[in-house]
Amino acid sequence: MAPSSTPMPQAFDAAYRDATAAHQAGRFAQAVAGYEALLPMAPEHAQLRYLLGAAYVELSRFTDAVTALEQALRLRPRHLPTVEMMGSAWLRAQAPEKSVAYFREADMLAGSTAETTDRLANALRLAGQYPEASAAYRSLLARDPSQHKAYVGLALCLAASGDAAGAEHILRVCLQRHAGYGSAVLTLASVLGQMERFTEAEQVLRDYLAGDPSNLGARRLLANALHKQGRLVDAEDIYRDILRTNPDETQTSLQLTEALLERSQLDEAELILRELKRAAPGHADVITTLGRALELRGDLDGAIALHSEAIARDPRNANAYLNRGSAKRFSGDFEAALADYDAALALKPHFPPAIANRGLTLLILGRLREAWPSYRARIRAVHGAPDLTSGKPWDGSPLAGKRVLVWLEYGLGDEILFANLLPELIDTTAHCTIVCSPRLCRLFERSFPRARIVAMGSAIDGDFDVRLPLTDAAQLLRPTVASLPRHRGYIVPDSTLVQEMRARYQNGTNARLVGLSWRSAAGPTGRFKSLQLAQFAKFLDVPDLNFVSLQYGDCTDEIAQVSAMTRRSIIHDTRVDSSGDLDAFAAQTAAMDLVISVSNTTVHVAGALGRPVWALVPTGPGAHWYWFMNRTDSPWYPSARLFRQDRRGDWEKPLDDITAELAKWAHP
Repeated sequence: MAPSSTPMPQAFDAAYRDATAAHQAGRFAQAVAGYEALLPMAPEHAQLRYLLGAAYVELSRFTDAVTALEQALRLRPRHLPTVEMMGSAWLRAQAPEKSVAYFREADMLAGSTAETTDRLANALRLAGQYPEASAAYRSLLARDPSQHKAYVGLALCLAASGDAAGAEHILRVCLQRHAGYGSAVLTLASVLGQMERFTEAEQVLRDYLAGDPSNLGARRLLANALHKQGRLVDAEDIYRDILRTNPDETQTSLQLTEALLERSQLDEAELILRELKRAAPGHADVITTLGRALELRGDLDGAIALHSEAIARDPRNANAYLNRGSAKRFSGDFEAALADYDAALALKPHFPPAIANRGLTLLILGRLREAWPSYRARIRAVHGAPDLTSGKPWDGSPLAGKRVLVWLEYGLGDEILFANLLPELIDTTAHCTIVCSPRLCRLFERSFPRARIVAMGSAIDGDFDVRLPLTDAAQLLRPTVASLPRHRGYIVPDSTLVQEMRARYQNGTNARLVGLSWRSAAGPTGRFKSLQLAQFAKFLDVPDLNFVSLQYGDCTDEIAQVSAMTRRSIIHDTRVDSSGDLDAFAAQTAAMDLVISVSNTTVHVAGALGRPVWALVPTGPGAHWYWFMNRTDSPWYPSARLFRQDRRGDWEKPLDDITAELAKWAHP
């Protein structure tokens, strides 16, 4: 007779009944106390040890649970409920790889029922054993196509394996058979997001929320889809709405802080993060996000320390390695940054931000041939980045003789920088259609008359052999720094407008014209690149020069104050609005004899025109890869000279150098 059936005293039976009643009622701590009191009376009672292990699992006492269940299996080997409970204990202890063997044994003992095969498939999926998990889910569906959970599990396996298209197909089949099945809808939205189809994901979620407006998971995913489209304020509204009714939603709080950081709302983001850290001091994601906030304040040492703390708390947190890599890159420790990106990729091999940032670091180091393939991951890494491939990414084959659609990415500066490639691309291909920001269309139509120019967001018709972001063509056309051409300008201003502006600014004199730009509006890093116009005062007294504001945005009061302070008039042409059509701004810049500017769109316009430009380049956050390292020239813009900070945040030396050089330039 098995030990569990050994006759017991009446007192034991009564206490046993009380403990199991407490267990069934969900009073697990009371049940555990009862079972533990009974063990000395019946140490060989297999069912008692099984029930004790099960109650431990409910209390998240997983080490105790495993010990009790191992003893139960010693007394009663191959007991199906105990074997399954052991798998559940390891699964809930977040060790799915240890649960697999038990669920596999349970499936065998039960003769592969739908329930046991489903548990095995889920354990395999959570353990990252996707091919075997997929086979188990397919087995379930072959036996019973109504197993709606199996469709979702299979889709999750396919998506995790990189087959997002296969996952989408499975989920749509599921929804045809089980219309409105919430888990399939939400997983479909996630998979569409994985494929960067955020607009479609948004529509799927809005349709679902029309019938279930309070669904928390759908609202979270909708906010994320909006966030990824760059609609940060809309995303914030949903995050805040969720937190009003679910204030303990840590993940939603983190997503809100990410949106705030992207909008440079550092004070509110840091306040939220510090409150989260006080409430959960060991939460690695909170710690590393706080590190990002410090980084955007310029405190790189503090940021690196927090990212390292997050890694110590959770050595498998890929985001913490990614964030520390970026902070190290900004600090100039490029090899350490590459090591951190590699560590992130060891944990998440298809992690777009780590791939893209690794490529970015290689670009800074001038290792272009090595960098470009990785940098292609930026489309999946950058919120709101356009993707017009229509699901047909370029395979890297030659573009000669093909009908090509290319589009430009990011901000205006990057669009103008990579337009460097267009003359060669247009010469190489049979026909080239260029999709760019609406503000650039008129300028590009004049500059590239053999190409068709289309405004981003407009309908794109035509039959194309190849569709690719222009940046990707760099791996063919710009494999090394030496391959960058010594051009004299590749964008063409309106010559009549240039002459008219030059005559107006000289106002009947022969004064040389110097254009000034001192601010950058480039998101949270813009302030690291920006100065106050008053900091230019030390060189505004150089005689025989007319200074012209090329600064975008509202700067009328600042110009008036500095003009009064220095007693030197700065021309401010309010007829030029660079926030609209850039054609007039390009003509204004072309009218200058010299441009002095911080690292912003003005530098790119001047460099692409081939006009002399002196760029003030920061060190640390705000330093862009295309200025490379330790150079005073720019391979991208041969007409540019770079005046770099030698210490983060300190503009004194570059401004002194410009003052000395400007005096020589004005009076050679």
